[in-house]
Formats: sequence, C-alpha cells, structure tokens
Amino acid sequence: MKTTGNSKVFWIVSTLAGAAAALAVCAWGNQAGTVGKPAAQAQVAPAGQAQQKKQQKEEALVVSATDIPDTILVTGELQAARSREIRVPRIRSGFASAVTYLPLEGTKVKQGDRILEFDASALLTQKSEYERQLDEARLKIKKTETDLNSQRMDLLIALDQAETAVKVAKLYAAIPKELLPGNTYQKYQLDLEKALLSRDKAKEQLANLDGSREAQMNLVELEKAQAELNLRRMDADIASLQINAPQDGIVIYGDNWANNRKIQVGDTLFPGMPAVTLPDLSSLQVVGFVYDTELRSLSPGMRCDLYLDAVPGKSWQGTVQSLTSVASKKSFASTHKVFRAIVQPDNVDVEVMKPGMTVRMEVPVSVSSRSIAIPREYLGLDAAGRYFVLKGSERKKASVQPVTVGAFSDRLVQVVSGLKEGDRILKVQGMTGATS
Repeated sequence: MKTTGNSKVFWIVSTLAGAAAALAVCAWGNQAGTVGKPAAQAQVAPAGQAQQKKQQKEEALVVSATDIPDTILVTGELQAARSREIRVPRIRSGFASAVTYLPLEGTKVKQGDRILEFDASALLTQKSEYERQLDEARLKIKKTETDLNSQRMDLLIALDQAETAVKVAKLYAAIPKELLPGNTYQKYQLDLEKALLSRDKAKEQLANLDGSREAQMNLVELEKAQAELNLRRMDADIASLQINAPQDGIVIYGDNWANNRKIQVGDTLFPGMPAVTLPDLSSLQVVGFVYDTELRSLSPGMRCDLYLDAVPGKSWQGTVQSLTSVASKKSFASTHKVFRAIVQPDNVDVEVMKPGMTVRMEVPVSVSSRSIAIPREYLGLDAAGRYFVLKGSERKKASVQPVTVGAFSDRLVQVVSGLKEGDRILKVQGMTGATS
C-alpha cells in the first residue's frame, strides 16, 4: 500500500513537470516565431495601412468657388493731425538768423516754455544806433523849442521898440507945419511912415514865427517818432527771436533743406522755414506710403492692424480714412513717388505712440470674390512655364490638367480656366519636370 502511494505521487509530480515543460516550449515557440516581426508591429501594420490609405484619400481637394483674401503691407509713420508749426520769424532788420538754442528733440514742453532762440547780436547793435538816434531827436526837440522861444522873445522886443518908435514919430509928426521949417516937417512925416512900416514888419515877423512854430515842432517831433518806431520794431524783432511754446506738446525738429538733415544749433535759417513743430499727441494718426500697385486694392473705411516697430509684440486696430489721388515724393530727399494713406487708430496711447515712429500696417483685402481658387501647393509649373494641376482622387490614376491662373494671394491662387467646382485635385509640391 505504501509503495503504491509513492508511485501515485511520483506520477502526479512527473505529470505536472511535463505540463510545465510543455508550456515553456510553447512560450519559446511563440517568441521565436515573432523574431524579425514584432507582435506589436504585426498588430499595428493593418492599422497603419488603413491610416495611410485614409491619408491618401484626404489629399484630394474638392475644388470650390470662394473669395481670395490677401494682406497688403503698408509702411508709414505716426504724425499728428493737429500741430503748431513754428517758423523762422520774418524780421525787418535782417534776412537770416542763426539758431542759438533748441531743447532736445522729443522733449515734452508746457505752454510758455522756451523752445527756440536765434542770434540777436546784430540786432542789438542796431538797437543801440536807434537809441542814439532817439536821444538826438529828443535833444533836437528841446533845442528847436528853445530857439523858437528865443526868436519870439527877440521879435517881441523888436515889436515893442517899433511901437515906441511909432509913438515918438507921431509926436513929432503932430507938430503944426506952421511952427517948423518945411524940410523938418517933411522929415517928421517920413520918420512916422518908417516907424509904422517897422512896426508892421515886426508884427508880421512875429506872426510868421507863431504860424511856423507848430510846423517846425512837428518836423522834429516826426524825427523823434520815427526813431521811436525804429526802436519799437527792433525790440519786436529781438523779442521774436526768442520763441516760447504756444501750447503743450513734444518738440520735433524741422528739416534743414540745405544740409539734408534735421535742424540743429548753429544753423543759419531763412525767414519762413519750419524750425520746430509741436504736435497734439491726442490727434496722432498714421500716414502710410502706398505704391500704385497697391492703391487700387485699398479704399477708405477698410480696417487694418497696426504694428509699431518700437513696440514689438503689441498691435492696434485702425481704419483707413483717406487716400490721395496724386503721387508725391516720400520725402524731400527721396526720388520715389508714393500715394499717401491716412489711417486713424481706434485708440491713441500717448505714453507709447510718439510722432515719427515707424508703423507697419496689415490691410486685409479681397483679391477676387466667388472665384475658383485653390491653395498654391496644389498648383504646379512645368518646364515650359505652364501651370497645371493633378486632377483626380488617387495619385496613380491622377492626370495632369493644364490651367489658366489669375490673381495670386499669399495662400490661394485664382483658376480662370481648366477647373470647375466639384473637381478633385492632388498636391503637386515636390514634383519636377511635369508636362501637360
């Protein structure tokens, strides 16, 4: 009985060991069968093939009519719509003026601050001469008045003497003729006539002096008034050479045409030249420079995005307000002619936006509306310079279809002929030497 029990136990152990060995062999066989072809790959391969087929099907583009958008890039700069332009003053005492003071360009100034000065040394010299002339005119007035008073006094004395002589002559002339010799009587009568003539002459001279006194005084007074006028003009000219800000703003230098640069201290400027501009920052707008090829695609009212070169990573919105119809030079030193587009930002940030900053404007436009349009990667160009597309849904069965193209944008191209809505086409990027 004992022996029999041991035999059963041995048989059970042997059976279990054999089963374990069989399982190990099966596992080894499965592992060996997948060498060079991993199980994961075997399972994924059918899925990858399906995905590849799906991608091949997705390459086909169904042609449709659509708008062709594009973006026009316009460069410009910030300028103030409202600003005060300070010009070189027109002075009567000189023709050109040298700049002696200018604040730094971009300096914020308040109303009444000094913003510009010119050399006044020559005017100060002339002012001294006018002051001397005025002093001489005043002295001449006093001298003329004294001389006239002295002359009148002399004439009054002469008139009084003539009156006395008349009285004496009358006494002698009143002696009866019978009491005097004939020649003596005649002499007394002649003396009376002479005395009367002398008195009349003295009265006439006094009357002439009194009549001419006002004219003579007016003449010297006129010289004084002219000297005072010259002095006032000189003071006004000197004062005009020191210019204060008429409003708050930022100092912007004018252009020195002769030297092709901005105005600076020491430059000699001529009357009427713009020297300084004080822009009103709240009225900042963008003045864009548009070439004739872009002008026809723009119109007032279009919206655009604004980018300041000095403030990267930030943008503003704006509206095209106006477009000029006549081209002009971009600047006085440039030979290129451009059209000007005025763009008004929706919001003016005076802390960031400054006059003269360069601005890049992106204006979305429609190159064509409701046209057959395809992405540019679906358009090919053969060796003969002819455009074509791959028409079909599968590359192996696709045919080369010549097309005529129209307008281009950065992403789409208009197909004028060769395709219709509903056609299917494939990408042609990477293909070379294709022919129709």
